[in-house]
Amino acid sequence: MTNKKFDWLVSGHGARIATGIVLAAAVLALVLAAPYRIIGLVVALVSVLGMREYTALALGSAWDVEAMSGLLAAALVPVAALAGPSAALAATCLSLPLLFAVSLIKGGDFDQLFDRLTKRVFGVLYVGGHLACLTLLIGLEQGRILAVFLVACVAAADVGAYYTGRFLGKHKLAPNLSPGKTIEGMAGGVLLAFLVGGSYTALFLADTGFVWGAGLGLVLALISVAGDLLESIIKRRAGAKDSGCLLPGHGGVLDRVDGLLLAMPALLLARFLLW
Repeated sequence: MTNKKFDWLVSGHGARIATGIVLAAAVLALVLAAPYRIIGLVVALVSVLGMREYTALALGSAWDVEAMSGLLAAALVPVAALAGPSAALAATCLSLPLLFAVSLIKGGDFDQLFDRLTKRVFGVLYVGGHLACLTLLIGLEQGRILAVFLVACVAAADVGAYYTGRFLGKHKLAPNLSPGKTIEGMAGGVLLAFLVGGSYTALFLADTGFVWGAGLGLVLALISVAGDLLESIIKRRAGAKDSGCLLPGHGGVLDRVDGLLLAMPALLLARFLLW
């Protein structure tokens, strides 16, 4: 008699594992070796893809000049971040009149216009604004090392939660938002992020040390859970299981970066406060 949990582990998840390995290698190579401007452009591309998925979930599949303006604004913010935080802030603020002007041109009654505008503005902040924080982080001293630290901690939280939840999960974390997530899974993910964060800083950020790195890994893991649940709200409202199908075994771009999105500004802020 076979154990169904272990059967699940060895079968049916080849695409997820293979995609995860390829993504991890690509991100590592990009962050550590690519010129800063190339990184900014790649982040902007990810922002466009993420905003496209968000728009489809929040506003439906109508692709017109209004939808395109949202993609443009989402790309503009991380690109402007290449010039520094002031430029990123200015681009974020300018996205509001841009989106408002295009919404006015499209027309509609007040409720429709307000609904479309607020959803698009939220999307630009949610996707473009958060990804701009990654561009800004990488541009700082030791920023590339910190960016890898960020990805490592969030990935550890994701992997730890996924497998701990599969084998030990019994108590649902947020059944109305994400039925598959469990309290045990979250605890396993936070613990793994704690260990990965501490080990990483002990190896690559000696002036920070294990304790600070472990504590930061724990905080980033908890924030990434919030990011995951936030995306679940967006998908649940749209009646969708995944944000897209671009990444085999992982769903869409937002499914892969949902935890990172909220963790990016958190680490950027910690960088200014702690280092």
